[in-house]
Amino acid sequence: MQKHEQNVRETQSSSSLAVSRTRLMPFVAEVLGTTVLLLAYSSLTWKRFVANVGVCPQLFCDFVDYYYPMGKAIFHTGLPVEGFLYSPFNAILLAASAPLGLDASLVLWGILQVTAVILCLLLFYQLVPAKRPTYVLFAALTLFSYPLWLNFLGGNTGAFILVTLLGSLLAVERGHHLTAAILLAIAVSFKFYPIIFLVPFVAGRNARFALLGAATSILVLCVIPGLVLSTAGTVKYYGVLVEAFRASDWVAVNPHSQFFPHLALRLLGIAGAEVPTLQSILQILSYLIVAINLILAYLVQRARVHHANIWSFQIVFLTVPFILKTSWPIDFVFLPFVQSFLITHIMEKGSKVDSRESRARRGYRCAMFFLVVPSILISNVVFFNLLGKSSLYGYAGFLFLATTLLLFAIYVEFLPMLWQSHKHAIGVARSSNGIGSVA
Repeated sequence: MQKHEQNVRETQSSSSLAVSRTRLMPFVAEVLGTTVLLLAYSSLTWKRFVANVGVCPQLFCDFVDYYYPMGKAIFHTGLPVEGFLYSPFNAILLAASAPLGLDASLVLWGILQVTAVILCLLLFYQLVPAKRPTYVLFAALTLFSYPLWLNFLGGNTGAFILVTLLGSLLAVERGHHLTAAILLAIAVSFKFYPIIFLVPFVAGRNARFALLGAATSILVLCVIPGLVLSTAGTVKYYGVLVEAFRASDWVAVNPHSQFFPHLALRLLGIAGAEVPTLQSILQILSYLIVAINLILAYLVQRARVHHANIWSFQIVFLTVPFILKTSWPIDFVFLPFVQSFLITHIMEKGSKVDSRESRARRGYRCAMFFLVVPSILISNVVFFNLLGKSSLYGYAGFLFLATTLLLFAIYVEFLPMLWQSHKHAIGVARSSNGIGSVA
């Protein structure tokens, strides 16, 4: 009997794997077609793109200028080189590139960049149950994403952060909390802000992931560097890093920064140093929006919304330009994921619509499309190349606008539902109190 049940499970598993392969192969074929289109477009426009960016004349310039020198210096000086604003854990990992030499390291770095993009495509395929056109849409939006092109040009870490966060999300969805926590900690080691992805789970229904994420982040940021560089060396490293952050006031006037207070001051034509009170007000407003977003992500968790973890991660992604003081264009590599997911969600709701649908419901779908589609249009590399100047693109805040439009779409999706749930809970409480008083 047990042997029969085992055979049945093996047969079901084989059948499931066959179905998965059936879904995957057309997706792979169409993604390869999209990749060919990308290569054709990039062969025609790459030189113009590099010229439009202006600040990175050679491929993987950030790796050449910062990452490779950091890998060579970490065991000699124990301190971050100028311009390297990452954790000592990253510096230790980069030390593996030093013995290879620069040329071999650049080849390896390129392989890692391409691998990260491929993994992002596969992770979306695993995370989002949708029809094949949605996966092809995500592939197209990803491969033609301006933030991703810029990240690849500089050889930066944006794609690595995205793939580790999406991997963490998939692990959470499948109940592998330790794996999720480790991947999140790796993302935190690149740039410290991903720690906020734990907030929706802190007081939610997945405290285990929150605790493991905090523990692994401490391990990666403090314990491992302390063992390798010594405790005193790690403290000294972070001391230099803190001073570098304090001396980064130039970011406020850099046209590429999409941090909300910086963008607002630029559009007003003033510098924060000229009107410190206004700058403080804008920062308070920005952090208030952060708090609202994190509360919304938490409420989505508590409400047991379908795909609650995916929605929560998206809300936190869209919080980046309100909390990350640099908010460079490479930090917006998450946009294709959110855009594709929202398009999928809108289309799924549309497929359930019948002739009796209310006018308000149609208005909701139109509003969602009018928010998501412009976000897609202004965040891709074709629009950037048509505009022609990265300074103008950054100064106008197109990536901030693309992010904010998506954030408004999520507000449209959830705020009415959460408000109705709140009113229902109040009504139930009042009804219970009334019954109690009669008794």
